[in-house]
Amino acid sequence: MKPTMQMYTFIQDAYDFFNDRLFAGQLPACLLTLQRDSSVMGYFSNNRWQKGKDEETVHEIALNPQYFITHRPLELMQTLVHEMVHLWQHEFGKPSHRTYHNKEWADKMESIGLMPSSTGEPGGKRTGQRMSDYPIKNGAFYLQCIVFSKMGYKLPFYDRCAKTGTSQVRNNDIEQLMETSLGAAALIKEITLEETVPEENTGCTFDSEEDRLAELSLIRPFSEQFDIDVVALSEKQELEAAAKRKATYLCQSCGDKAWGKPSLDLWCGKCKIAFVKLNGSDDSSDSEEMNDAA
Repeated sequence: MKPTMQMYTFIQDAYDFFNDRLFAGQLPACLLTLQRDSSVMGYFSNNRWQKGKDEETVHEIALNPQYFITHRPLELMQTLVHEMVHLWQHEFGKPSHRTYHNKEWADKMESIGLMPSSTGEPGGKRTGQRMSDYPIKNGAFYLQCIVFSKMGYKLPFYDRCAKTGTSQVRNNDIEQLMETSLGAAALIKEITLEETVPEENTGCTFDSEEDRLAELSLIRPFSEQFDIDVVALSEKQELEAAAKRKATYLCQSCGDKAWGKPSLDLWCGKCKIAFVKLNGSDDSSDSEEMNDAA
C-alpha cells in the first residue's frame, strides 16, 4: 500500500471504529485530513467541503501530525473522538457559537467516557472556549481504545518536523489511569464485550497479559515506539532554525549594512574590507577573524 493510503487508512479505520463503538454508527462520513496548525492538535469544520456544484457538502475533521511524535496513541484517539463529538453535535444537537464547548457537548463527551476539562486534568471547567479532556476511569472510550490497540492498529509514519516543545498535553497521569482503570480482564469482558462489543465482532480474546500489552501500546509516546530521541530532535530543529535566521553585517568604515545567513563571509565593495556581523552568539570571534583576513 502506498504511503498516502497507509496513513489515511489508519485514520479512517480509527474513525469508523469509534463511530461504530461510541456513536452507534450514527455519524456521517466526513473528510479526514492532516493539517499543520500551530495551536491545536485537531479541529472540526462543518460543511467545509462540497462534492460538486450544488451537490452535497461534507464535514472535515483535521489532525495535526506535528504533535503525534511527542504524544501517546491514547491522546491521538482522544483528539479524534473529541472532534467527532463536535460532528455529532452539529448533526444531532445544538452547537453554540464558533469554538465554544457548551453543556450539551460536555454531556455527550462524558457519556462516551471522556471528561471535558479546561486544564486536561480533574477539576477543570467542563465548558468553555478552549477545552481539553481526559479518559474516565473504566469509561467506554478507554476500554474501546484497548480493543482498537489489540486489533493491531499502529501509526504508520511520524512527522520528522514534529513540535517537540508543546503545551498541547491532554493529561499527565495516563500511567495512573492505567494502574487503576482495569483491575482485571474480567472487567473488560463485563463492560466492553457484554454491553458494547460482541466478542465475535472483535476477533480478539481477552486475557490479562494481552490487555496489559495493549494498554502499554496506548500510553507509550510515539517517540518511544518509533525509537526517536525527542531531545536530539529538538536540538536539531533549533540548529536548523538558527541557520535560517538572518544576521546583520556592518562595514565599520562606511557604515553600510547587509543582511543574510549567519554563515556568510561578506566584504564591502567600496571599502574593500570585511563586514562585521553584529548579531549572533559568535559576533566577537567572527569580527576578529574577518578583520585579520582583511
